[in-house]
Amino acid sequence: MYESFDDYKGYMEENKDKFPSHVFEFATDVNRHHLDSPHSLHDSWMTSVIVRENRNPERPFDPEPTIEIELLGQKHDRSINLSYSGIERYTIEGLKNPYNWGDTYQGDISCHEVRLSAEGFLIHEILFVSESKITIVCKDFQCSERLHT
Repeated sequence: MYESFDDYKGYMEENKDKFPSHVFEFATDVNRHHLDSPHSLHDSWMTSVIVRENRNPERPFDPEPTIEIELLGQKHDRSINLSYSGIERYTIEGLKNPYNWGDTYQGDISCHEVRLSAEGFLIHEILFVSESKITIVCKDFQCSERLHT
């Protein structure tokens, strides 16, 4: 992870042409990182993660894995959904939050960033206050929101 948002944004600008435009916009949008924005992943809580092995029933030996992460936004007024496709690899590490047991393992996101792997895949790393971490290496991902009314 980069030490500052300015350093991170500099890396993103240097590599802008290597990212799909929608991923670049998500990764560099200050509102996705700002401490007080309702669109920020910071202080959001994970509510679910779904890993799917999508298989063609006629040829089930070539699965196309996808991952979906749903977050409860920091203002608790929306769900933020992250959908990943073209999965190359992923890790989910869980540690209990020593500061607030109510946040459990993946409550309270501390920070996140998007980078490129040496092979040119997207890496989305999400760190939690508990020091839990989700890292997804993929070809593409999308972010959407659903307001709770």
